[in-house]
Amino acid sequence: AQAPTLQKPGTDLAWGGCAGAPAAPAGVTLQCAELDSPVNPDNPRSTLTVHFTRASVADTPADAAPLVLTAGTDMPSSRALRLLADGPGRSLLNKHPIVAVDRRGIPDSTPLDCLTRSERVTLADNGLTAGADTAKRITDLADAASSASDGCTETLTPDQLQFGITAAASDIETLRQRWNVPTLGLIGLGEGSDVAIAYTALYGGRTGRLVLDTPTPFGANARDAGAVRASGVQAALVTFAQRCGALGAGCPLGTAGVATMGDVLTKGRTGALGGLSDTQALAAITTGLALAPNDTAGLTSVASAIAAADNGDVKALTDLANQAEELRLTDGQVVSVCNDVTGPVGQNEVAGLVTAWTKQNPLTGTDTALSLVRCNGWASSEPVNPPESFPVAPLVLLNSGDPINGGEGVKGLSPLFARAGTTPVTVDWNGLGYSVLARSTCAADVVAQYVAHSPLEGPADRGCPA
Repeated sequence: AQAPTLQKPGTDLAWGGCAGAPAAPAGVTLQCAELDSPVNPDNPRSTLTVHFTRASVADTPADAAPLVLTAGTDMPSSRALRLLADGPGRSLLNKHPIVAVDRRGIPDSTPLDCLTRSERVTLADNGLTAGADTAKRITDLADAASSASDGCTETLTPDQLQFGITAAASDIETLRQRWNVPTLGLIGLGEGSDVAIAYTALYGGRTGRLVLDTPTPFGANARDAGAVRASGVQAALVTFAQRCGALGAGCPLGTAGVATMGDVLTKGRTGALGGLSDTQALAAITTGLALAPNDTAGLTSVASAIAAADNGDVKALTDLANQAEELRLTDGQVVSVCNDVTGPVGQNEVAGLVTAWTKQNPLTGTDTALSLVRCNGWASSEPVNPPESFPVAPLVLLNSGDPINGGEGVKGLSPLFARAGTTPVTVDWNGLGYSVLARSTCAADVVAQYVAHSPLEGPADRGCPA
């Protein structure tokens, strides 16, 4: 059966300027608004403020239904929307405005401030101090994580568990109610796919369209999710090195990109990277690749920062590291990620995972295993059960070159789709960077077709050129 047409808002938000934000990409109008949402949807005695950013162009039809975008905890959704608005995916704005919902607790949606400066530094470095071996890193990181848990719990009580995907989904439902529309068209980027799937599970009939862009494995335990991320991001970094190497003399890393990245991470681990740790260096590289344009200039800009750092000049890599910390490791993101941890890994298991994962994924294994300790001692929210059915078949965009989450999370969704009796349409894009939709006009065209007429006609498995 044909899915109902999405509707424009009956009562829209009070859109205005975006104070303090960078200028919008040429030809794109960015507007911002806020809306109060219950802190606890089951006991709405108090509210917090959620921030929204709306992107449109001159050709966006005035009567078009907006699509709702979330990047979850990967980065502020407003930043992901800017990535789309500045890339090939902006062609979707010719059909629909897109509204990004910044996850509660992170800028600019009532940002949290509950970790100490020392705790933030320890988490950002994954416990690295001068001369620290793996055992000491684990111990120091676990101590900082436990201390951060105590401090944030004290600061946020009784709402310390109101920052997981259930709460994020409730903020989207608050938006739907404000708009007074029966259904929403949802776009989940990366970890934002967990929020979109949770919304579908909790408010099932209100999902009118569901686009999952390079999704993470919904509901996976911490160990499995970490393993998927380690191997997926490793694969993305290898792809980056190969594509840069294919440029010949134009690649600052030459043909030894993987080895050079490994050398830079080793220097970070041994204190020979101008104050940057291995964890900061890896975050700098992956975030730089996530946001860089999907072209030769974007590729070589990140490669240049890595090559310069390997030769002793860490300024460009430090700038990328600062960007990564600002976008990906705020207090609110730490709290939200730890709220959502399922099946936490015991501290005594982590050293073994460091060894095993690093053998399999030399660039990412150590960091991913250590990152599991960041939620040591934290309580977690009640997990969301997956949807028993989907009101509309999802559209899944796949990218094996995602440097934030990797591209293997969709494998964990196949059993979920099977149990729910749905067959998604998948679009494979063999590119590099965060979000297929942001980077592919072809993918944007398929999304536009899906929004206009769902279920889509034609093959269930498709491809878009990189």
